[in-house]
Amino acid sequence: MSLYSVFYFLLISTLGLIPYKLLYFIGKVISFSFLIIPNKHKKISLVNLKLIFPDLSHNEIMDLLKDSLFHSSMNFLESGMVWGRKDYANRKGFIDVKNFQSVKTSIKNNNGVLLFTPHLGNIEILINFLGENTICTIPYTRPKNKYIDSVITKSRNSSGVKMVNIDSVGIKEILSTLRNGNVVAFASDQVPKKGSGIFSSFFNQDIYSIKLVPKLQQKTSCAVHLMYCERKKNGEGFLIHFSDSIHLSEEVKEGVDKMNIEFEKCIMYNPGQYSWEYKKFKRTEKESLYL
Repeated sequence: MSLYSVFYFLLISTLGLIPYKLLYFIGKVISFSFLIIPNKHKKISLVNLKLIFPDLSHNEIMDLLKDSLFHSSMNFLESGMVWGRKDYANRKGFIDVKNFQSVKTSIKNNNGVLLFTPHLGNIEILINFLGENTICTIPYTRPKNKYIDSVITKSRNSSGVKMVNIDSVGIKEILSTLRNGNVVAFASDQVPKKGSGIFSSFFNQDIYSIKLVPKLQQKTSCAVHLMYCERKKNGEGFLIHFSDSIHLSEEVKEGVDKMNIEFEKCIMYNPGQYSWEYKKFKRTEKESLYL
């Protein structure tokens, strides 16, 4: 075992031993540090927030920034809980779920179910839940760090989901999964590689968006649901939301526009929990704002 592997193993194991209420407090301390010290997470988040919410005052933007940095810090601190011991699901009242019955109804129709989500709250909570309750395949782009990739893949596979890379082989497997009546889950709010997306409106701004979600619905006639995971207040746990079935469109551009509209509604429900540190405006004329 390499030193990097030992380091990540010890880090995740240590974080998994810390009581969640204490992690919540540590997250507040870390996010305050990110707020006052210059760093790329703060810089990128500020660019995005100012573009998305041009009518908000400076204080309102800073409040959103503070919340976003806290929730991003929690995503790191919760890695021991979601990638390690995973015993949190047994705590009474720690995980609540809304409207999963709608997804189960779609699964019973045997046409396949495609679940899409933004990076809001902690998506690993969603993945672990789906692994326990569905036959689920998840497309993803491998992280550049092979040690982190190993940790993520091993953890997610152990939770019961199957990870496939987004390439020609992976797409064939995703189509097969849907046509066999099973579930595919996809965090589809990130900026795709050139040639893998189209331009679409997001909060009245053009962004380069993934087109795979509506294309999969067109090719398989699968049911599509939005899902997202929200942190409860004061370290009390998580609330998982599932929407009713959504018809995106027969046309790819309209389908991507509809997907982004659903993201907007979801984000506005709890904008401080969205991961604003992603470069949402990569591959647009506004990319230079991140420099």
